[in-house]
Order: sequence, then structure tokens, then C-alpha cells
Amino acid sequence: MKRNISTLNGKITFINDEPQNPSPNLPVSETLAALIEGAVTQANLSININSTTGGDHSTKSFHYYGMAIDVNRINNKKINDPSNMHNVKSFQEIISKQPDVAEYFGPFINIRKKGIKTIQMHHVKIEHLNHLHISSQS
Repeated sequence: MKRNISTLNGKITFINDEPQNPSPNLPVSETLAALIEGAVTQANLSININSTTGGDHSTKSFHYYGMAIDVNRINNKKINDPSNMHNVKSFQEIISKQPDVAEYFGPFINIRKKGIKTIQMHHVKIEHLNHLHISSQS
């Protein structure tokens, strides 16, 4: 079942990097929506989701199945803003502890989980310095 991620009274926004493109506020898996809402609540930070099921991603991307999002801002600052590194690292650590997370790529942590197996994905860091990619296992 799919649903839209709650805005949590403005703590989660959906602004596309390219304003002429459609809003990324599209239905995602129930598991992913709950994972993101729980992490934002736990972190007490605001995030901007700039991609859900749209955009260009790798051919086997979880985005196309409604199981992945990209975050380009935390507390209204870009992910690669040096003054935001503490918030980015903190949010990635909280995401990493979510039981249903499958992938969490960004400047600090780059891991893929398959069931209980954890795979380090160091090679994807360079592609995720300006956004966080987060996916769920279902």
C-alpha cells in the first residue's frame, strides 16, 4: 500500500530542485513513509524531499517502486553546506538505526542492507555529497 509522506506540520517539505518539474510529493510505500516520519520526529529536524518516484535514477532504483526518497536540505540548509554537517551526520545516524531501512547514502554513511546483511557502499559517496538517498526494504 502507498501513501503520501506527512508534512508533520511543515517539518517535511517537497520542493523540486528544478521548479518547472512536478512536485515530489507523491505516494511512496507505507514502510518508507513511516520510516521518514519517524526519523524526522526523532531527529527534531526539518527536511526537504526533492525526489520520490520521479526524476532520473539508476535503472534498478527503489525510487521507481515508491521505496526511495532524496533529501537535499536539512533545517533549510543544503546537505553540502559546511555549517550543516552536524545536522546531516545526526540525521544519517538516526536513519541508519531504522529497522526497515535498505539504503542510506550521503556524505557520512553509505550502506545497503538486505535483510540482516549490511554492505558498505563507499563508492557511492561521491554521488551523494549534495543529497541523502534513503530507501526502505518494502
